[in-house]
Amino acid sequence: MIGPSFLCGQFAMLLLAAGSARGGGIFFRKSPPASYRLGLQISGFALLTLSLLLELYDSDFPIVATTTWIGLLSLEVLIAALICTALNARKRSSR
Repeated sequence: MIGPSFLCGQFAMLLLAAGSARGGGIFFRKSPPASYRLGLQISGFALLTLSLLLELYDSDFPIVATTTWIGLLSLEVLIAALICTALNARKRSSR
């Protein structure tokens, strides 16, 4: 179940990025309050857990599934960083 696991992980990375102090300013007009950022971070970690569970669900070899999940995680971080960079550049060019 790599597809659903990847999508959950990607949304988790975007939630974690939006929940950071700097990332909140990229995704929103102004940085959200700390309680809202904490909610975004908790949601991101919950989706990461769901992503791991989806990866382990149908696997005969949990070690291989966990290694695959870690590899997918690195791709998800890279894609989230590219999205944040593009949004930040777009936001700066419109000023």
